Amino acid sequence: MKLLAMTVLLLTICSLEGALVRRQAEEGNAQSTFTQYFQSLSQYSQDLLERAKASEIPTQARDYFEKTTDKLKPLVQKAREDILSLINNFMKHKAESAAK
Repeated sequence: MKLLAMTVLLLTICSLEGALVRRQAEEGNAQSTFTQYFQSLSQYSQDLLERAKASEIPTQARDYFEKTTDKLKPLVQKAREDILSLINNFMKHKAESAAK
C-alpha cells in the first residue's frame, strides 16, 4: 500500500514538473513567434515602400486600367447599340399605336 502511494506521489510530481517545463517553453516560443511576426511585417512594409518609391505600383495600376478599358470598350459599345435599338423599337411601336 505504501509502495502504491509513493508511486502515485512520484508520478504526480513528475507530471506537474513536466507541465511547468512545457508552460515555460511555450511562453518563450510565443514571444519568439510574435517577434518573428513583427520582423516579417516590418520587412514587408519596407519592401512595399521601396516598390512604391520605384514607381512600380503606379505603372502596374496604369497597365491594369488600360487592359480593363480595352476589354470593356466592346461590351459598352454593344450595350449602347442594344439600348438604342430598344428605344427605336419602342418609339416605332408608340408611333404605330398613335397612328391607329
